[in-house]
Amino acid sequence: MLDLSVIMTTYNENVIFLRSCIDSICKQTFKNLEFIIVVEPDEINLNFLRELAQIDQRIKIIKNDNKLGVASSRNRAITESTGQFVAIIDGDDYCDITRFEKQVEFLNKNPYIGIVGSNMYLVDGNNNIVGERNYPELHKDIKNYFLLTMSIANPTVMIRRKDLEETGLFDTTFSKAEDFELWLRFLSLNKQMHNLQENLVYYRIQTTHNEKRGAIHWKNNYSARKKYSKFVWHFHERCLSLIFFYIMNHAPRYFLDNLLNLKIVNKIKNIKIQ
Repeated sequence: MLDLSVIMTTYNENVIFLRSCIDSICKQTFKNLEFIIVVEPDEINLNFLRELAQIDQRIKIIKNDNKLGVASSRNRAITESTGQFVAIIDGDDYCDITRFEKQVEFLNKNPYIGIVGSNMYLVDGNNNIVGERNYPELHKDIKNYFLLTMSIANPTVMIRRKDLEETGLFDTTFSKAEDFELWLRFLSLNKQMHNLQENLVYYRIQTTHNEKRGAIHWKNNYSARKKYSKFVWHFHERCLSLIFFYIMNHAPRYFLDNLLNLKIVNKIKNIKIQ
């Protein structure tokens, strides 16, 4: 068995961003890995990806017969991977070349931890660092931060395969917030999390630093909290969280846009803009 499987789903990504992402994986200081990339049937970068796979034999391209979406495509990548650990990356982001070495070393030294993430730099379309996003380090703080916000970043995550097998894969009924649902499920089963306090991923942002969340995202976020919160938090904590996200789920879009642009939201999310 390989030590590490890196999985990525991509759909018609900017080829410049895609190349930066793949280069950052292939140049990692940790070498014992496979890189599984799942694409949809109408992927415009398929030939480009296949050319890279010819150059680096660790890259495996899987083309879906039908359009599956992110959750099902990630599940397919995980199912066809063989590594002891599974790392996630998105096609428009890229990694510090020491990311996997540091995360594998941490998991090997801390067998009770099931998931390890990290902090991130925020970069624009020209790879200029425009800010950073920091996450709580210890499991108890990660769990508490989840009451209001994501406290582990999906493109920084490395997971033990055995914990994925015990917890299950991404819920394919979630077209948005599927990552949040899975991490909350991990917490509900008392799987331990940790964030390395280094910026090991460069996270691509667009014109604004607050991502625009659609109605489906907030609906799924609330549904996941309603399902799992009683297994994660005390009664008064989960009630406050559920009330807040119920309001977010039903609030008009213009209200959400104005709220997400407030500086206090950046403080809650530990976002620092340069």
